[in-house]
Amino acid sequence: MRLTILFTLLLGLLTGCTDFDAPPKASLVGIEDGLLPDPLTPLLLTFDEPVDFKTLEIKVVRFITDPEGNLLSDQELLERDALLYRLDGATFEENGGSITDIGDADNQNQFFSILLQSTLPVGPQLALVIEPGLTDVDGEQIWEVPQVLKFGFEFSCGDESEAQEVDFPEQIVFFLLADVELPIQTQLQLLVDIRTDPTTGDWAGQFTNADREPDIDCSQFGLTCSAEEVCRTLPSPACVAPSERAATVSEYPDFFPNEVPPIGYSFGGVGCARPSGEAVAIANAPTDVEVQSPQITVKGIAFNLEVVRDADTGRFVGGGTFTGQEVFLGAILSGAGSGTATMIEIPPDELKPGIPPPPVGPN
Repeated sequence: MRLTILFTLLLGLLTGCTDFDAPPKASLVGIEDGLLPDPLTPLLLTFDEPVDFKTLEIKVVRFITDPEGNLLSDQELLERDALLYRLDGATFEENGGSITDIGDADNQNQFFSILLQSTLPVGPQLALVIEPGLTDVDGEQIWEVPQVLKFGFEFSCGDESEAQEVDFPEQIVFFLLADVELPIQTQLQLLVDIRTDPTTGDWAGQFTNADREPDIDCSQFGLTCSAEEVCRTLPSPACVAPSERAATVSEYPDFFPNEVPPIGYSFGGVGCARPSGEAVAIANAPTDVEVQSPQITVKGIAFNLEVVRDADTGRFVGGGTFTGQEVFLGAILSGAGSGTATMIEIPPDELKPGIPPPPVGPN
């Protein structure tokens, strides 16, 4: 009886929504697995129905969030040089925006070309944010919350003729947080040992799983953890589950390298580092990752990253995007993978023992 009532209610809700006109939905033309092919071409923004472009307000930003995952405020983005571009409907056409003619009158006011005044950075995770207030051409449907379209640009090493010197250490270890968005939402914590030939930018690296350190004693903070918990020291002391995600890369002191299966794993990679203004862009040749527990295989994982020296600490910090050509959950193909990454250099005197080096050096 209860199932019948529930089915009737659901059917009523579905039939009652047939006339619902959703606000315009946006997307970026040409994006694949979170990446656009060319940072030199205009961004092409499209909507699933015509919009009033005078209500269109956008900004392009480096995708930087607070520990809760919320995009930083405009003022915080400005302070971190992360607000890259902004335009609004009143000055849209004057500042590099145009309505793109695709030869179909029915699709007018749906495709917008955005010619940026400078090339967007290659490597880091970016986002095009459509501000609240966008309406359709009739002014009836309004977006009341921001639309955030994340994207990045693929960095290619090119051939041997493109090798060049780069201001990057011959040996460096990063703590890297890989926040997987597709096909499932999860987080990987990795310790990455990279050996680079600074004359060519070629590097070899080893990516090793990092787990929360079980030997930290929380009694020093007045806490008693259960057998199922470990002690977290950052951002504040607490007893937590070993699987708890790290909020920021600054929590690396709580993690240790674990390459021992079935929980642990480690995989190698090769790639190149290239100067990108004051930053260093890092890309790798696609490689495969296998985890025994839970059983996950990622074929063709590729990172596109950018790091820069922090003005206060002198350490390299940054991040970017990553993709996986195919992701298998057990034996089941679950599609392509993608996500974002953040990373920080660990000083040599803070490195924990047992971080595997790459088996071979850069070519």
